[in-house]
Amino acid sequence: MLPRRHIRIKVFQSLYTYSQKFKHQSFDLKKEFSKNLESYRTLYYLIIYLLFTIRVIAKKEINTNKKKLLPKAHDLNPNKKFINNSILKKITSKEKNTKIDDIKVNNVSKKIFKKIKKTKIYNEYMHQDENNLKIEKTLVLKILKTHIISNEEIHDFIEEHSIYWNDDLLMVYNTLLEKINNDHNINILKLFRQKEDKNFAYELLEKTIKNTDKLNQDIYKLAENWDIERIALSDLIIMRMAITEMKSFANIPHKVTLDEYIDISKEYSSPKSKEFVNGILDKYTKDILEKKL
Repeated sequence: MLPRRHIRIKVFQSLYTYSQKFKHQSFDLKKEFSKNLESYRTLYYLIIYLLFTIRVIAKKEINTNKKKLLPKAHDLNPNKKFINNSILKKITSKEKNTKIDDIKVNNVSKKIFKKIKKTKIYNEYMHQDENNLKIEKTLVLKILKTHIISNEEIHDFIEEHSIYWNDDLLMVYNTLLEKINNDHNINILKLFRQKEDKNFAYELLEKTIKNTDKLNQDIYKLAENWDIERIALSDLIIMRMAITEMKSFANIPHKVTLDEYIDISKEYSSPKSKEFVNGILDKYTKDILEKKL
């Protein structure tokens, strides 16, 4: 589920793509936005499929060791704590991402499991006498963060399928972190927490693009001491969105909106963007918005 912050980022990404391609009349902004949202969903299911596959590989290893010509005691009586991890056991493969080559997923999962087995946290977990949900969660989250989200080999084949993978990967991790910590169903992903969030997303998208000219006029007026030609496109889109949100969503405090978009500018614009965006939006609230109210 996408929190409001990530919804804003998704809207920003789609508006930025639209601004780069607006001369192409065939470009469909809503379709682009839906595609952007779907890339997040697709990546989410890929990540949990990787976890599913790692457990399958662990099970196969146990079965293979039992069939050795001269099996040892630990081969015949294996430690099954990892494959019995209650978090991993609940993951199903029914939503497997068909866009990703199974062979790639299998090969990467084998490498990941090999590395996991060498870690201190895995070995301590395997030698715990009791089954402890907190410890199970800690292990799975550590695997996610260290061996999947930060894995450059996974980055390589994700990048082939989504231009938004870098942002989506962090969103997916945060979603799984929340789901695991709160014992929510990992196999089901709703894009929006509630209907209001979906309405917020599409209304923000549509109103920002519909009022682009008027929004630009307001921004240029407030940026009278700046060289308008040098305003970065990313800064312009962020300010358009912030002003749209302040004008259209009375239930969101202006300070929340300002803080959110200033943070987004730190991630998606130049090092000096924070001060510029902050200055323009602050002037907008004081010189235009508050006077109207």
